[in-house]
This record gives sequence, structure tokens and C-alpha cells, in this order.
Amino acid sequence: MTGSSALMAIGHILMCYTLFFSFHANKAFGYGATVVESNKSHAPPSCSGTTTGLRVVHKYGPCSPSGLKKTSAVASQILVQDKLRVRAMNSRLHNRRTIGLEGEGTTDTYLQNDLPGAGNFLVSVGFGTPLQSFNLALDTGSYVTWVQCEPCTESPCPQQQNASLYYPSFSSTYSNAPCSPWCNYTQTYMDESKSGGVFVLDTVSIGQDYQIPEFIFLCAVPDKETGDFGEADGILGLGLASSRDEFATYSLATQTANLFGRVFCHCLPSSSNSGYVYFGEKAREQCPFSGTYTRLLRNPASGANYYFVNLIAITLGQKKVEVPSGILSSPGTIIDSGTVITHLPSSVYSELSQEFDRLMSEFPLANPSDDGVLKACYNLVDQDNLAIPEMVLHFENLDVNLDQTAVTWKGNDDMSQVCFAFAAKENEGDVTIIGNHQQQKLNMLFNIPDQRLEVGPGKY
Repeated sequence: MTGSSALMAIGHILMCYTLFFSFHANKAFGYGATVVESNKSHAPPSCSGTTTGLRVVHKYGPCSPSGLKKTSAVASQILVQDKLRVRAMNSRLHNRRTIGLEGEGTTDTYLQNDLPGAGNFLVSVGFGTPLQSFNLALDTGSYVTWVQCEPCTESPCPQQQNASLYYPSFSSTYSNAPCSPWCNYTQTYMDESKSGGVFVLDTVSIGQDYQIPEFIFLCAVPDKETGDFGEADGILGLGLASSRDEFATYSLATQTANLFGRVFCHCLPSSSNSGYVYFGEKAREQCPFSGTYTRLLRNPASGANYYFVNLIAITLGQKKVEVPSGILSSPGTIIDSGTVITHLPSSVYSELSQEFDRLMSEFPLANPSDDGVLKACYNLVDQDNLAIPEMVLHFENLDVNLDQTAVTWKGNDDMSQVCFAFAAKENEGDVTIIGNHQQQKLNMLFNIPDQRLEVGPGKY
């Protein structure tokens, strides 16, 4: 290398260092922040993640069976569906009879199960003999498992088969459920969608490890006017069932109590990966005890249909915000895989969002989400090496560090609308909900007999 070439190379290096330090001089890279490298590659992301257990995929990621992509319109739709689900849950808790979005029709139907919501996380479950697989939404907030179907009322039954429908008459292991005269079931939700049908009995295959004969589930006839619940073919209900519920014995936890011991673990993935669900002893092996746990609480007012926990505080960066104890008892905090965004008491949300705004103050503001749920939003286009504030959820006897992807919500792919992924409750009497967006990449082991929830880092 000549002397002039060497000088030019040194000059380029010095210029790069100067630009680097001048660009980052005002960045808040202190304690309580995670540096996130910007990915400007336009190559489509590949699907990665575990290959064992019951595989969980994000509906809008590269692992999705339907190849859907998350756009700004899709993100807005997810939040609208999520708002309806949250209202449905609170309606059930408070036995309200009239709910719905502003300006929309309401219903007076009491909710046996909650609105499916966005159904972001899908699992593939097999039904019947020969086995036919369907993509079901993973839901710890409801207990009835159902799949869209076409019951045969003709003789002979039609031979043309829709791949997205379960045909009981085509299965050699199908039979009527022993529930007469209550086998028929009709559920009308606030968005006018329905999950009505008839309970049937057939063999169900969960992952590669378990085949459950004579499992009772809802054969749900698609509503011809309002359609189905999006891309999901049904719901795998992992929620609790109260003895007061008419179909309580049909919950997966109850029907598989001898096989799984009412223990399961899930790890919900980010949109670019796949996660997993394990049951019984497999759950204990694959989601090993992290050393600490929090209690699963009983809430008689709710009929014990949800997984309640005691959330005592939240830390954002270096700011810790206590959750008032009075709110915990009326009615508490729910861990739910079917709700997307975490909903907090307004006082707690206000302090956290103000701190988020302070930490992000150097970036240009962006419009709030269209439905008004997410308010603290920023335009982060072309911002490299972002410092996303770290967050910790403090439960009774358990601190949970959130993955950096769980702190913010992207309204679109170009980073022009990145929002604080938390919302304030609409009514102070509503339940606090920890949504699935905040559960990403965490092992969540639900031990129902011992009434405890163990949380640790997932396998990636």
C-alpha cells in the first residue's frame, strides 16, 4: 500500500468514527435499555424455531400456514378485534348485557366463551380417522375446543370435501356426544359472528405425541351471513371451566386430566419464529422450573374461568410503577393468550406512557393507532441502533423480564408508527389483562393442581 493510499484509508476510518459518535452522542443508551440493531434487508424472513411439541406460529409471520403478511391495515384490524375481545371478557366478568363498539349493534346474549379476537397464534390439530389437520387459534381465555365443520344431514352424504371443514360423517371414529338434549350450542358475539353447532365425539391428535380418543368438541357450522373468524379453522381452548358453566366437562383440561395432569406450557413466538406447547410431563421437561413462581388465584366473582395472578408493579427503564392493591381485588389481573395488548389501570398506564415518551423524546412523533388504543407512537424510520427501554413485570414472588419485541407495537413494516404496546383500561372496574404480545419468547407453565404459574425464558 502506498503512503497516499494509507493516509486515505486512515482518513476514511476517522471520518466513520466521527460520524458514529456524532450520531449517537444524544442517544439514551444507559441502564434499562436494549440496543436493537436495525434490519434494512429486503430479503423475506425465513421461518425458524423449535421442531418439537405442538408447534405455535404467528398468523402474520413467515411460519404462517396461510402466508399472510402484516400490513398497516391488518395491524389496525388486529387492534379492533382485540378491543372487542377485551370488552367481551369484561362483559362476562361483570355480567353486562349490552356491549359493542361505538355506533355498532349490540347483543344481549350472555357469553359462554369470549370473542375469539385476533387469533394471532395458531396450532395444527388433527381430527378424525383418517386424520384431517386444522389450524386452531391458541386460547387460554376460553375452554371449549371447536372446529368449523359440515355435519351431514343428507343421505347419502356429499363426497365433495372442503379442506377447511371437518366432516363428521367421513370419520370412522366419530359418534354423537353424550350430552342430549344439550348437544346443540349457539353463541352470538358482539360483532355478529357465531360459533353455533353441535357437540360431537371423535379422536383428536395433538402434536406428534398424543392421540386422544373420544374427545368431545364443538362441531361449529360456519355462519353463512357473517362468515368465520378469519384464518383460524377453530379454537383450541386451554382455559379453565367453572362448575357453573353448562359445558364445563368438555374443557380440554378436564377431558385430559388423567393424561396431562392439568399441566401445560406454552411459548408464544415473535412473528418471525415458531413457538411450542407441551402438556403433562413433557411440559415439565421442556419448560423446566425456573426457581420462582407466582400463584394462580381463585376469583369466585368470575366463575374461575380465567388464569388470575397478582401483578404488583411494572418497571420501565429505571422507573417502577406500583399497581394499586385495591385494583387487584376487583377483579384482578388475567394472563391471556387470546388478548393481544396488555390493558392496565389508567393511573399505571399514564405513568408508564409518560416515561416512555420521555425516553423516546428525541424521535419524531407518529399518529396514534386508528382505534385510539395505542397513543404513545413514534416515527423510527432510518433510526439505527435504537435503545428500546427494558421492562419488567413484577408479580407476587416473580419478576418477568419482557423481550424487547414485547415493549413496542409496529403499525406497519417501515417503522413509521412504533407505539408503546400497552393500553389503559376503558373502565376502572375492568380487569387488568396481560396480553400475548407481552408473553412472547417466554415459557409459561400453567400448573393447575398446584395453582401456580412458572415463567422463564423460552428456547430459541
